Amino acid sequence: MKIVVANWKMNGDCDLVSTFIEKINAVTTTNTIVVCPPVALIGQFKDFRYSIGAQNCFYEDKGAFTGENSPKLLKEVGCEYVIIGHSERRAIFNENDDIVFKKWEAAQKNGLSSIVCIGEKADERADWKSVLQRQTEKFIGKNLGNTIFAYEPVWSIGTGVIPTLGEIAEVLTFIKTKVGESTCCLYGGSVNATNAENILRCNKVDGVLIGGASLKPDEFAKIAMMV
Repeated sequence: MKIVVANWKMNGDCDLVSTFIEKINAVTTTNTIVVCPPVALIGQFKDFRYSIGAQNCFYEDKGAFTGENSPKLLKEVGCEYVIIGHSERRAIFNENDDIVFKKWEAAQKNGLSSIVCIGEKADERADWKSVLQRQTEKFIGKNLGNTIFAYEPVWSIGTGVIPTLGEIAEVLTFIKTKVGESTCCLYGGSVNATNAENILRCNKVDGVLIGGASLKPDEFAKIAMMV
């Protein structure tokens, strides 16, 4: 069984939700399927037979934090998962490792499974071990039973260029030695219906985090049924 996560980012609309639900509800698989739409669309997934997640949350349950998403409310409206620390949050919104960890703590407190994104930028590629060591350090020794790590090499996202299967296996092996062998680890970065099956069969890969291809219901349905 694998975990297949759709990250729509700031894309999609009500028409896409309708088509997506129809296509994915028809999928029969033992895989865990999670879709993370924009928060404004979460309420449209009430008839979805698989799991819903959010793309981000704040580290407080309530307060004067205009525009932020309360992890407590995300849980109340049906979210089971939340993506934390995506590279776009780190780069565009200046989220550092301390903020990512605080968000993880808030998600855990509210019973949300966390998908914690980690990965190196292009200019860090030669030093990827140090980057991943820093990004996972605060999690070492914690109870990670409700936590999934998603390795997304920033240089791969949206480029169509992915690491070799050997490189993916090496990196995920490294992550698991830090956070625990039993901790689920996903691969994300230019995953599509052409390369997903080989990635999913790769040693140490417990699933995939999918961006652009998840906006194509037929393509996502194919990936959701793989392995």
